[in-house]
Amino acid sequence: MELRNLQCERRGLCVAVAVALLGTFAAPASAAPGAEVATAAQPQDSSETDTRPATTPATNLATVVVTANKRSERLQDVPMAVSALEGDQLRREAARNFADYAAEVPGLNLISAGAGQTQLILRGITSGANTPNATVGTYIDDVPYGSSTIYAAGSVLTPDIDPDDILRIEVLRGPQGTLYGANTLGGLLKFVTTPPDSTRFAGRLQVGGNRVSGGDSGFDTHGMVNLPLVQDKLALRVNAYSRKDPGYIDDVASGRQDVNDADVRGGRAQLLWTPTDKVSLRLSALAQNLSGDALANGGVDVDPVTLKPLYGDLTQSRAAGTGKLDVRYRLYDASLDADFGWASLVSSTSYGKLDRASNADMTTAYGPILNPMLGLANGGYSMDNPMSLGKFTQELRLQSAEDQTLAWRAGIFYTRERTTNTQDVLVFDASTGEPIALPLVLGHVSIGPASFTEWAAYGDVTWHVSPRFSLLLGARYTRDRTTFTQTSTGILVGDTDFTIRGSDNPTTFLVNPSFKISDDLMVYARVASGFRPGGPNVGVPPGLGAPLTFGPDKLVSYELGLKSSMLDRRMTLDVAGFYIDWSKIQLTSFAGGFSFLGNGGKARSQGIEASWQYVAATGLVLSANGSWTDAKLAADATPALYALDGDRLPYVPRWNASLAADYDFPLGGGWSGFVGASYRYIGSRLNDFNTAPGPRFAVPGYHGVDLRAGLNVGRWTFKAYVKNLTDERGISSIGPETIDPLAAPFGAIYVAPRTVGLSASIEY
Repeated sequence: MELRNLQCERRGLCVAVAVALLGTFAAPASAAPGAEVATAAQPQDSSETDTRPATTPATNLATVVVTANKRSERLQDVPMAVSALEGDQLRREAARNFADYAAEVPGLNLISAGAGQTQLILRGITSGANTPNATVGTYIDDVPYGSSTIYAAGSVLTPDIDPDDILRIEVLRGPQGTLYGANTLGGLLKFVTTPPDSTRFAGRLQVGGNRVSGGDSGFDTHGMVNLPLVQDKLALRVNAYSRKDPGYIDDVASGRQDVNDADVRGGRAQLLWTPTDKVSLRLSALAQNLSGDALANGGVDVDPVTLKPLYGDLTQSRAAGTGKLDVRYRLYDASLDADFGWASLVSSTSYGKLDRASNADMTTAYGPILNPMLGLANGGYSMDNPMSLGKFTQELRLQSAEDQTLAWRAGIFYTRERTTNTQDVLVFDASTGEPIALPLVLGHVSIGPASFTEWAAYGDVTWHVSPRFSLLLGARYTRDRTTFTQTSTGILVGDTDFTIRGSDNPTTFLVNPSFKISDDLMVYARVASGFRPGGPNVGVPPGLGAPLTFGPDKLVSYELGLKSSMLDRRMTLDVAGFYIDWSKIQLTSFAGGFSFLGNGGKARSQGIEASWQYVAATGLVLSANGSWTDAKLAADATPALYALDGDRLPYVPRWNASLAADYDFPLGGGWSGFVGASYRYIGSRLNDFNTAPGPRFAVPGYHGVDLRAGLNVGRWTFKAYVKNLTDERGISSIGPETIDPLAAPFGAIYVAPRTVGLSASIEY
């Protein structure tokens, strides 16, 4: 039982991409050939090649090396659309969550229900806020994060990594089903952490505070230490952080202010052993906790037609004692790398554990029905929902050197996860929160234990036909099996006790030719596929027509792109166009206030993405990103949804854009400074598909402006920042709070109001 969270065709596309390609060809590259060829031949991480201090003004763009293809290679040489967000820049921007930097990645959008509840969308691949399982995979280094199934918050469980631990974030756009497997239909987001350094001692300490306009104050502390335990052989790196994210929503029922504040704590320890220059072993453990008294009740109560708040700006009305959200995630992994000369072996072993509990207010939905039935004058209702996840993964990969005429790779992947998910409808006095004893059970569902097992084998071959032309071919075969047990009782759900099993055997493929017109200009094409696993359905009361199982959904993507570096590495321009066919979409349908899954309809998404960087003068770096996405149903959806051929997919804006400028400058006497500004635009969207006849509601587009400035002196850095300077009321998502999908009130999730912050840090 899961109540709804009351919350140009191909031709035109190809012409547009061709125009972009021709426009870039007309601008000849002027990089120094010898220097650039040397860099390309021996790529290094940007943090290693760019040895100038962070306060030294830039004169050109640093070489960025990514591991998107599970090999270290220069970003401009990767034949697919990849964005890399550097850790230094994230720290400068005081970026703490996805909302802070999503606009910097073309084609990346979010649907958020509040802290700890964020769905990532790439290239428009989503069925809305009720998408049951992730369409964008999340990795920390070589380790998958979160659940592969629908039974443990698979679509909204995203990591909260301390920026001090991040070397960069890599965003791979387009399906990644060959290398990364299930749940990467839209792409993959990968956190690359900073490894321990066995050559030197280092540390960093930062403290900061902030305040939200019309809301509360927050604080944050971060600490890092790197210890070389055995010179050149063994090192330990430890990060820890604690912060309070300020609240800004008031509850008119209880009179409480700033109820949506959050406490976030976490840390990561890594031990790196390099007994020889050919072998390394890295062990790591990550912990992150998030908790809040009202996070499960996120949202401002609004009229769905006018979107005006019902009780005043940034206010809600919730029953007493509801809203608690607590998320605890632990991740342990061991990564072994061994170079045999003729090939290298990579082994990645991990275990993740999730404990999540929430208690969301359902009074507006259940009260009008149950209070007259039960004879209660002021009954309140909530959904108590604890869940747990234990997930083990093992990957073995053997691969040749990349510089061979035929570079090859073969790997196997195994995962097993076990989940439990309990849902209880509680009744209490809506004003006081005191429990009300009833002679009957309203609703109790035990979803699980559910077990999911996946085996996969994959491989690819890159044929370097000439120094300029390469062809990459890849495939992956997956076999997965799910076993699901459910028991339930109560007047809302009926009595059930059953076990269902399901299995799938999907195959994904990749065809990826690329051609280097020069050392600084590459064009590529990419045809790739992806999938999400199916499985047993979560049961609902008899007679509502829920199928016993749902099948995998699949897509095929066609991409054409260009990557260029110009003006002696002072400018880069990347352009990509794509067309995606998505079939057998996994859709959440509703009946009687309960949700179930089915496969229905088809969709297509097409678009153009571009990103640009330019060192306009010494120390002055300009950047811009933009995307146009046209994502629509290509056939009618399931009968339970009023979603027809041609309807736009939920929460996918046609236009996204961002602009940024950062300037570093010396001040003399060992002092230097920096200033920066960012602008982002997220276009208008439509909300979820309806479950009853009626219009869908529009979610307006919004703008955002961020400012930052700071001083460096010796080992100290002092920084000030403003986020959402204009105090925009941008909406991430809206959803009904009643069983009627068209009736007020709706809950609207806003971006954080204007936030002003200060911080000081020291490195040693």
